[in-house]
Amino acid sequence: MFIINGAKVEEANFVVPIQNLSFWRGDGIFEAIKIHEGYLFALDRHIKRFKQSAKKMLFDDIDFEEIKKDMILLASNYAEGYVRVIISRSTSKSDYDVYIFHQEPVEIPEHYSLQSQPSPWHPGGDFALEDNQVVGTKSTSYALNIAQTRIAEQNGYSDALLLNRENIVLEGPTFSIGWIKGDTVYVPDLQLGILDSITRQYILLFGSNNQIKVKESRISIDEIYDVDTVFVISTAKHAKFVSKIDSKTYNQSPILELIQDCFTKQIEIEKLNEFK
Repeated sequence: MFIINGAKVEEANFVVPIQNLSFWRGDGIFEAIKIHEGYLFALDRHIKRFKQSAKKMLFDDIDFEEIKKDMILLASNYAEGYVRVIISRSTSKSDYDVYIFHQEPVEIPEHYSLQSQPSPWHPGGDFALEDNQVVGTKSTSYALNIAQTRIAEQNGYSDALLLNRENIVLEGPTFSIGWIKGDTVYVPDLQLGILDSITRQYILLFGSNNQIKVKESRISIDEIYDVDTVFVISTAKHAKFVSKIDSKTYNQSPILELIQDCFTKQIEIEKLNEFK
């Protein structure tokens, strides 16, 4: 199923005009939500972040309730995969188009190897989260991030780990990062200007529910070499083990399995509540 501006279309008609500003200037925003047997996990959290992205990128008068209905309708036709929605600046600055479609499940490796690299966008320092700036926005301008992935792949790694100018760990090109030391799980704080990852939000929720011990923090690349376990976090991956950063190898902590179990249980809880 394919939807453009609320209307169902055939795949052959699911096209983006070449004049579209999102196509040739990256002037758009997006979200991707994982499908679990027709259910969109954390949909309301994704919609909230989508609204924040729209505000920062100056997209006005968007009917998010209609978008949400279309996403639920599309997801109901699939057991797995993702619903992707793109709000794209049209051929003029005042117009926009909404594209909603199903993406097949992506292949997820059992573990990741990461190459540390300077972030192409981060000047260093902190960011005020309420500022109207594009940092932390899910925009379609991903070319710089994807270039970092390509560089890491050419060097024999799964992906890149991005650092700011002070060599503080930020995130990956398409994922957030977490680490474990002792009995505590750590995630970077948002003042670093990173994306407000939905999966990261759930890890903090698990901490507030006393399911695991969690802290927001920040860590340098040299310090992360000394932790017990590192993992990537995203909608597609939830929490996946990182076996290696640069030349440093890691062991997998049993706490990571506990995090994965927390996600499995949370998905079932929310799905049951949705379909009552």
